[in-house]
Amino acid sequence: MNDQLSFTDLQAYQAGQLSGPARYRVERLLLENPFYADALAGLEAMQQTAADAATRPTTEQLADLRDALHERIHASANQKRLWPLWIATTTAAILFMLAMAIYFIFFAPKQPVKPVLKPTTTVMTRPLSSTPLGMMKT
Repeated sequence: MNDQLSFTDLQAYQAGQLSGPARYRVERLLLENPFYADALAGLEAMQQTAADAATRPTTEQLADLRDALHERIHASANQKRLWPLWIATTTAAILFMLAMAIYFIFFAPKQPVKPVLKPTTTVMTRPLSSTPLGMMKT
């Protein structure tokens, strides 16, 4: 027995063009397989949309599409969606400042402390004579 449906089988079923056994087979497959049921629902929705499109002018359809697009854009850019971005940015900035502070406190090269020089005092001594040390007059 054939357990597959084609697009033409679904169209014929929807139009009521199938005989009793064929109709029974399609209905049984629609009940057993949700894929075929979804396909039939999609076919009906597609035909309904086509019927609506034929009765409405194109400019009105474009305006509806544009409105739906704008609603979708505004709904996706709400405050809840942007909140994690602020948290991530603030956390990154705090971690960067913390890392810089640790680097400058512990790992930055220390500049040597310059010694404070006291002004030197000169001591006046008497000039040495040309006589040897042992022969000095006392």
